[in-house]
Amino acid sequence: MVSSASIMGMTLTMIICFAVPITTMAVLKIRKHAQIFLFLVGISMHLFFVMLLEQLLLNLTVSAFPAMNAVGYSILSAITAGVFEILEFALISKVLRDTLDRGSRALMFGLGHATSNALLSSGLTSLTYYTIAMLVSTEGAETLTKGLSGEELEAMNQMIQTVTGDFLPFYLSGVEQLLLMAMYGCVAVLVWMAISSRLPIKWAGIAAVMLAAQRLLLDLGNTGAIPMEWLADLLAAAVTAAAIVVTRQIYQKIEGNTRHEERLSVRRLR
Repeated sequence: MVSSASIMGMTLTMIICFAVPITTMAVLKIRKHAQIFLFLVGISMHLFFVMLLEQLLLNLTVSAFPAMNAVGYSILSAITAGVFEILEFALISKVLRDTLDRGSRALMFGLGHATSNALLSSGLTSLTYYTIAMLVSTEGAETLTKGLSGEELEAMNQMIQTVTGDFLPFYLSGVEQLLLMAMYGCVAVLVWMAISSRLPIKWAGIAAVMLAAQRLLLDLGNTGAIPMEWLADLLAAAVTAAAIVVTRQIYQKIEGNTRHEERLSVRRLR
């Protein structure tokens, strides 16, 4: 049988991956007047830069070095994320420079990127596990394995073992997606400010380091290189919290200076 705690964890992760991004998008649209077009741009660019280019490089590297261990893969994954995803955000900020005139619009395309990532890496998986869990609970595991053989049977048994096993990973999956959404928001704003000359260009590099550090910790936990996955998530949460604090302080300071200069300009015109 599947525990209630596991089902609740799957449900929580699905809410985070599906409902949280849509709600946030609606808030940015209604309260900040950020275009939904930017959200769609973020989704499209994630599919191109991450699911195509980044994954292609990872697959080629793993094929070239089949003996690579979990730590090596985690480091490689973190570096490629820091490179490709920062390039993605920089390209969007450059091409849409005239449209991205405030932080909420940079957040909107960052949210699109985060939403695509959440759905493809965790949301759809959680939905699959939830469906299997419901079938196991109501009809029994034998219903799912009936008529299967070979690799299909092995894969189904593995999924059944997952949903009937430890409940903690289902909650951690949702936590990780929240952390990634927050980090992508910070990265989007920092890179936008750097590309638009509101900050020195070095801040794009700093954003890349923060993203790579977070990804490294999450990947080390997911691959078992850090034995306790919750510890890896806790460390990643600390990195994310630092990124939020830094981004918020910098953005508020720059926006405050901008408003002050605008008020001075109005007074001079008078």
